[in-house]
Amino acid sequence: MQTQKGGIGKWVYVGWIALVAWLMAAPAVARTLVERVDLPLSSGRVISAEIRRPADAPPVLPAVLLFGGFRGAATVLDAVPAGLSLVSASFDYPFDPPRRFEFPQSLAHLPALDRGIDQTIEGIGHLVAHLRARQDIDAQRLTIVGASLGAPFATIAAAELELPGLVIVHGFGDVRRVIAQQFIRKLAPRYGDWTRWPAWGLANALTWGFDLPAPEDYAARLRATQRVLMIVAQDDELIPQPATEALWQALQRSQAQLERLDEAGAHLQGSRDPRIGGLVETALTWMGRVGLR
Repeated sequence: MQTQKGGIGKWVYVGWIALVAWLMAAPAVARTLVERVDLPLSSGRVISAEIRRPADAPPVLPAVLLFGGFRGAATVLDAVPAGLSLVSASFDYPFDPPRRFEFPQSLAHLPALDRGIDQTIEGIGHLVAHLRARQDIDAQRLTIVGASLGAPFATIAAAELELPGLVIVHGFGDVRRVIAQQFIRKLAPRYGDWTRWPAWGLANALTWGFDLPAPEDYAARLRATQRVLMIVAQDDELIPQPATEALWQALQRSQAQLERLDEAGAHLQGSRDPRIGGLVETALTWMGRVGLR
C-alpha cells in the first residue's frame, strides 16, 4: 500500500510541476484600467467620457481620442489592441438620431442634431483639457482620430486645440454637398432624378439655417507642428469625390505635415464595420512612425 501511495504522490507532484510550467509559459493577458470622467457642458448637460489605460505600462504615455459615426462613438475604443502603451479616450455623442431617415419626419430631429454638434465640440475640448492636465499623459503626443461623421469633429478639434496629431478616416469638406448627397440617395430611387433639385435646396437651407461648421476652414488653419494622415475610400458612395477633395485641398493649404492613403472600398458602415480594426491599426502604425506613439 505504501508503494502505491508513493506512486500516486509522485504523479500528483509531476502534475503540479507541469501545471506551473504551463502557466508560466502561457502569454499574459493584458489588463486595462477603465475610467469614467464626467465633462460638464455650458448647457448643463454632462458628457461621460471613457478613458482606458494599460495597467502595466510606463508612467507617462501618449494618448489618442477616437470618434466614429453617430452610434456608439465609445465602442471604437474596443478596436485599440489591449496591452499597447497608449491611453485611449472617447465618449458617445450627445445626440441619438433615428435609426432610419424618413422624409420629412426625420427633419424634426435637426434642432437636436444642431445642439449635439455644438455640445460634441465643447465636450472634446473638455476631454482634451482633462488629458493634458494628467500626469500620466504626454501632451506632446496627443492624437485625435475621426472616422466618417467623426472626421469633422476631429478636424475642428485639431485646429482649435492645436493637437499634435490628426487622423481623418473617410472625412469630407463641403458639408452642403454631402448633405445633398444623402437626400439624393434616399429620394431619387423612390421619386426620380427630379428630386436632386429640392435635395440641394434642403441642403442649402440646412447648411445656412443651422450655421454648420465647415471642416475645410479649420483644416486650412493647421500649423507646421501638426501631423495629419487622411485615409480615403476610393469607392465611397456616401461622400462625393468633390467633398473629399475639398478637405484635402484645404489641408494642402495648411502648414501641417500631410500624408494621404487611398484604399479600395466603400464608406464605413457603422461602428460594427469589420474594417474598423484595420483602420485603427493603420492609424496607430502611422502614429508610431511619426513619433506620436
